[in-house]
Amino acid sequence: MTKICPKCGKTLPENAKFCMDCGYNIDSESDQGNSNIFSNGSIFIILIVAVLLIGGIFVITSNFGGHDAPAQDDVKDQHAVDLIITDVKGWDSDDDSDASYTLYMEAIFNSVPNNLKGYNVKTTYFDANDSEIGHETETLENVYYESEYAISFGFYTTYKLPDPDHVKVEIIKDRKVIDTFSEKIDKNKIDYLN
Repeated sequence: MTKICPKCGKTLPENAKFCMDCGYNIDSESDQGNSNIFSNGSIFIILIVAVLLIGGIFVITSNFGGHDAPAQDDVKDQHAVDLIITDVKGWDSDDDSDASYTLYMEAIFNSVPNNLKGYNVKTTYFDANDSEIGHETETLENVYYESEYAISFGFYTTYKLPDPDHVKVEIIKDRKVIDTFSEKIDKNKIDYLN
């Protein structure tokens, strides 16, 4: 394939930069035919703007750099604990002189995060007036073990006869409550109330 010099009409080899007869700069002619958007370093500016835009979109969508924004793994873990409260039970001590009363609950864990570190479980017992009877806070590592059966936890002991009405279980991660489960208490399952 060949080129034609636009000034003198001489046939030139395809890779010619100048006309061999008149010295005309062939490359300047082809540059003038192209859009000026790619001349004088404009392509470099366009690339910088594109990189900044893509980087800005990445920062906004990933919450990168926000100290208050949770990391992406934390967002996934926020609802990683799923449980069903199956029972609240209780017993009293046999010693009449120094009687104590214990409440505890049972729950089936449908799912837990792969890494249990940093998770706590707070079990709070309430009376019918929504006043707190007492609570127990434990690490999820100490509560959970792999089982298809209900797991007992939230053992709370008091020396005053409690009259529980409902229970609330809070899943806490890094001192923030990320999920709450509540259940009305069936008093027939608590020995010392029958």
